[in-house]
Amino acid sequence: MASPRFSVVIAAFNAAGTVASAVGSALAQTQPDLEVIVVDDGSSDRTSDVVAGIDDPRVRLIGQPNRGTAAARNAGIAIALGTYVAFLDSDDLFLPGYLELSERALGSAPDVGFAYTDAYVFDDTSGRVRRRSAMARNRPPVPAPTDRDQFLLALLERNFVFVAAVVPRDVLGAVGGFDESLHAIEDYDLWLRILLHGYRAAWVEGQHVLYRRHPGQLSRNLVRMADTLRAVYDHLPMDEMPTDAHRALLARRRAEVRRDLKRLSRFGRLVPLGLVAALKRAGVGEAWYDAGAPANVVAAFPDLTAV
Repeated sequence: MASPRFSVVIAAFNAAGTVASAVGSALAQTQPDLEVIVVDDGSSDRTSDVVAGIDDPRVRLIGQPNRGTAAARNAGIAIALGTYVAFLDSDDLFLPGYLELSERALGSAPDVGFAYTDAYVFDDTSGRVRRRSAMARNRPPVPAPTDRDQFLLALLERNFVFVAAVVPRDVLGAVGGFDESLHAIEDYDLWLRILLHGYRAAWVEGQHVLYRRHPGQLSRNLVRMADTLRAVYDHLPMDEMPTDAHRALLARRRAEVRRDLKRLSRFGRLVPLGLVAALKRAGVGEAWYDAGAPANVVAAFPDLTAV
């Protein structure tokens, strides 16, 4: 196909039940000049069959043995033809205007390295939409700093960039894509490296993605997550931090993560979050929209139990 404006990369592992909806949300964008690349990362279900059955020439399917999300995304990047690469998880959904808004944000300055937004959270079983956004707990700055150094300071403190960011393909080439040695938060590592290469971030105000919460999501353990965060901070070169404030913050975050890892390790090698995840799925402690969902969500997805 001719080079499209956007390449939407979807890494999929055993996603037969959700991947068609994810692809459909990408194909329904108000910016239709796109391709959708689904990378089947060694699924044992019908993921590839589902994608192959989507009748749209803009959809491309590749397969590989199971190598993890970072490697699957890199495989998609490697064959992407678009000027911009957008990332979408195989169980999430784009709202229709996201790519169009991202393109405007990316064009706002010559040194923008990625555009990002926040996401609504919806329950896979009930279709309810949560009032708190996907990244609210990480306190995303509003408005987001337009200065690269200020944005980097905030992002070193905590990750508030939702995974469904849009990145110019040449920026991904410059920074080397995702780090395949990381088996979690590989997106956080990428955003930090893009900033350290001298690029800025562009904020797409509001929530333009839907994050699906469902029982099939992988349960995580705190020790592994803390150890991966330690690796992310350790890999960041101290001598490339732009100011003394950045160097001091990186040193503090490294020390804090090591303390957290030491405390967590006292509970044993694995610290499962199964009970916490079950309570969250049940809606305990959460506030939900009582009378349906926000209007822009309803307009795009009238029945979230059907996607």
